[in-house]
Amino acid sequence: MQAVERRDPKVLHELSYVLASRQREKVLAALLPGPKTPAQIGQQASLRLPHVSRALSQLQKEGLVQWVAGDRRGKLYAATDVGREVLQALADSRGDRLVAPMARGSHFRNYYHWVSQRFGRKAANDLFEDVGFDPSRVDADGWYPLKTAMDILDLVETRFGDGSYETVRAMLRDEAHNFSSLRRLLSRVLPLPLLIELSPSAYHREFNHGRLEIEIEGRRAIIKNYDWMSSRARCKAWLGTYEGAIAFSGTKATVRKVSCMLDGDAYCGYAIEW
Repeated sequence: MQAVERRDPKVLHELSYVLASRQREKVLAALLPGPKTPAQIGQQASLRLPHVSRALSQLQKEGLVQWVAGDRRGKLYAATDVGREVLQALADSRGDRLVAPMARGSHFRNYYHWVSQRFGRKAANDLFEDVGFDPSRVDADGWYPLKTAMDILDLVETRFGDGSYETVRAMLRDEAHNFSSLRRLLSRVLPLPLLIELSPSAYHREFNHGRLEIEIEGRRAIIKNYDWMSSRARCKAWLGTYEGAIAFSGTKATVRKVSCMLDGDAYCGYAIEW
């Protein structure tokens, strides 16, 4: 397990704020090389001036951009230190992809809930603090870097498990019913095969990347996770999530891992049999 990079908690929350608007992201990125006027920003970001002005106002209010020189018509704006940190965090999360892999804030909320319930609020606060995350500011519907979620999974196992990732598996099994996307899906009075076939819609409510594919034959289904990023902790997290979802549905079934991207397979596969 690798040590995680410590960040200012403000950075992750501002990153979520920036990514919520493509215009805010474009404007902030345009200021990375150096100060620019709104007209220069608009030209580089291919945005109309009213859109640039609105994004600048929003970013300035959040402390990500500041006015550094110029008059009313030729004001120069620059990214603040926090703004530059947010852009660096975005680059780290995105890697060589055009889109940074993100997860909903509901994941972080559920991790915090499970740890605080079993090991105390201080242990949960310390865990989140060590990845630069303020749990009191988590927006369950917001988007946050997937890498940070994976860092938390590793820390949960490091501090409370034995290295087998069974603790991570148990956490997601226990918390599966707290994901609104799963509750919405499982609230439908439908046979299990139909619920499984509808599960890709729940996946896309929780992640902005990858995809889920389903194969059903008889009383057996294979769920294929084509995730952009994987780890041993995330594999066990998926296994626990599927086990928890099946238990919440009230159906008697078994779930087991049958293939893994980390072992060279094209996808991580989970077999459900009932």
